[in-house]
Amino acid sequence: MTGMQRIYAKARPRRALFVQATNPGVYPPLIHASLLMADAGWEVTFLSAPVADNSLALTAHARVKVSAARLRPNHFMSPASYALYFAKAARLALKLRPDVVYASDPLGAGPGLLAARLAGATLVYHEHDSPTPGTLRPFLARMRAVVSRSARLIIFPNEERARIAQRELGFSDDRLHIVWNVPSRTEVASSKTSPDSPLILHFHGSITPERLPETVAIAVRRMSGRARLRIAGYEAPGATGYLDKLVGDDGTLSSNSSVKYIGMIPSREDLLHEAQRAHVGIAFMPLNSNDLNMKHMTGASNKPFDYMAAGLALLTSDLPDWNRMFVETGFGRAVDPTNVESLTAVLEWFLAHPDQRREMAARARAKIGTDWNYERYFEPVLRSLEACPARSLHEHRETVSAAPPTG
Repeated sequence: MTGMQRIYAKARPRRALFVQATNPGVYPPLIHASLLMADAGWEVTFLSAPVADNSLALTAHARVKVSAARLRPNHFMSPASYALYFAKAARLALKLRPDVVYASDPLGAGPGLLAARLAGATLVYHEHDSPTPGTLRPFLARMRAVVSRSARLIIFPNEERARIAQRELGFSDDRLHIVWNVPSRTEVASSKTSPDSPLILHFHGSITPERLPETVAIAVRRMSGRARLRIAGYEAPGATGYLDKLVGDDGTLSSNSSVKYIGMIPSREDLLHEAQRAHVGIAFMPLNSNDLNMKHMTGASNKPFDYMAAGLALLTSDLPDWNRMFVETGFGRAVDPTNVESLTAVLEWFLAHPDQRREMAARARAKIGTDWNYERYFEPVLRSLEACPARSLHEHRETVSAAPPTG
């Protein structure tokens, strides 16, 4: 290596290319991982596959950039759109020469693998939502299997999901990291006080009958103005029109409506500020589900952790793992989300016990600040990536010259 090449290799910031075939602004763990890497000096680029009517945005940072594929009209990824995404991943890999390719979920596995091989980069695979074994299309299943063998690091948000995938794919423990979908320490709200009544319930995220049952709106309306429900987010695929059912006639009333939709809030910072205006955060899971992800959501669902950071008490489903994590630890209460009487009773409890509710909120906020934060969970991943030897200009040139042509 010449003297100039040594200077280049030393001075050149490390680069990371994040590959996920959707809008990355939907995924808080990608936001947090990219910001922590950028704060550590990395240059980060996202290859986004944006979807119409989904404006959720990445948090702005001088060292985080977005390169977008063609806008899709809906969440369906057609073969043509997927081929274009593959091609753009290849071109970006050759142009940017990243040190790390950070691929997410089965749709991102193939494009991420191609980008990593073209650039000679370290490959990371982070699976946010896991397929039930045997349900993936053959091509996606093959790509997921190859990536699980090739990735230096494999990340899951939940231990049970990771073990199911490990039995299926056979990757080793030394490459596996469990990184919960928790907020950053910088997102923890300062101590706040607000009137105890009316009781403000807050929900944000993808809106479905399973996540936010109609029974919640019914129970809130029963409170005759002593409780209100505020909803932020977007209707999930398959739930079109459900918001109208939740809001009902309240949608034409004033800001004092019992059930109010406040829209899709693109900025995560603004979303958490909205949450801070409430008292209780709703984090429901179905009591019975055959969906692998729904059955194993503790750690993977960002909602309860977001609410805790915002200084809210929690209202969760009465499930054993959720009770152990959030109720027995003193952060909230559990309920049958399908039972209006049960919901009404717990709302009455929160109204009658404002001191206990405030204690839950303070305890929750402190837990995020000291323990359940992304800085702590992601630190071993970042430390491992920082330990990878930086590649020189000479190595980059060899990689590019050896790469096959792409469309």
